[in-house]
Amino acid sequence: MIDQEKIQEWVREYLKYIQDISINEHVNSIEGYKFKLIDNFQKYFDLKDPDLFGMLEKSIEKSNLVVGAQYWPRNMLLEYAQNFPKETKIALENFLNEKKDVYIRLTEAVKDFDCINEKLRKKTKGNQNTYIGLRFLTVLLSYKYPEKYNAIKPNEWKFFARFINADFLIPKHTSVGEQYRFYEKYIEELRLYVKNREDIKKIKEVFTRGLSFDDSESHWITQDIIYITANLLSRKKSEQAENKEQSIEKECSLFTDFSDTEDNTGFVPLEKHLEEYIIKNWDIIDFGKKLFIYSDDDGTLGQQYITDVGVIDILAKDAEGNFVVMELKRAETKYHVVGQILNYITWVEENLASNKQKVLGMIVVGRADKTLKSAIKQVSNKVFLKEYRVKMTFNDPK
Repeated sequence: MIDQEKIQEWVREYLKYIQDISINEHVNSIEGYKFKLIDNFQKYFDLKDPDLFGMLEKSIEKSNLVVGAQYWPRNMLLEYAQNFPKETKIALENFLNEKKDVYIRLTEAVKDFDCINEKLRKKTKGNQNTYIGLRFLTVLLSYKYPEKYNAIKPNEWKFFARFINADFLIPKHTSVGEQYRFYEKYIEELRLYVKNREDIKKIKEVFTRGLSFDDSESHWITQDIIYITANLLSRKKSEQAENKEQSIEKECSLFTDFSDTEDNTGFVPLEKHLEEYIIKNWDIIDFGKKLFIYSDDDGTLGQQYITDVGVIDILAKDAEGNFVVMELKRAETKYHVVGQILNYITWVEENLASNKQKVLGMIVVGRADKTLKSAIKQVSNKVFLKEYRVKMTFNDPK
């Protein structure tokens, strides 16, 4: 039985956000492009087009719906269309064949594109991945049949399902088709609840204004409600933990002498600047070991990684395949961040890591105070502490 009160609470959070930001601002500046992408796909997608590559390039526009690492799902589909047009067309025809069960089609599509990818590897002698999984396939489905299917972003949808049902769990190694089935009943319950609400209709009308696509069955406005609210609530959890830490630090500061720790030389002004700097300079930063930014099967990068216990700043993996959770703090930081990162580590252990994979933590701070250094000693087998400094140099132009 799905908790209707939880459904209503979820929608209230969304409507409060819309009220705060305004419908026009949300549609015109933030999420309205998604509805235009559907309109574009409906206009240009045609598997009878002799130029399969050109048709796909035109109909599937670049956006964060098809982006993973460097737009990989879309790019890989175009690679297949260019190198193996016959096989790619057959795979797409089978995938979009409404005479077959959708759960079977989703699972078979993954296998079909894996086979094409293997051919590409042999042809190019490379080691490409498809990045074509639940996220990308459901986007294609809901582009083609927007009044019937749901586009799923797994992290946000998992957050939503667990909000509605704390016991929600998709077993590891579940097929893509069955994953869709797990999510579907929760999405449908929300869709049916919002479909005839006048306040939601007003938002949908602004989304679809001037488009041939009107979202009559409310699949895409439901997608918006799930995505936006999952981000809001996940970030709210992170902010609550942050505010608690700052509150305790403020209390502690009344009894602490900071006379020898007031030099902020080399600190960035905001944590988001620290994150951006690390991501942009990833290959030249010495983390103490070689690290790679995590990318899931769909190509989604581990930056600002949404979980139902908060947002992980950066999720990485080491050369042995172990996960590394990175928590970033721009200035002096106390011991409370240890509890925060252990919470994220537990989530990754339960949701992403296999039994053979370790999950480690790395706290990156401007300066670690005595309490943080002391707390780290208790978990030094799995959490590492790093202090950063940013230095500017001036060079003569070449």
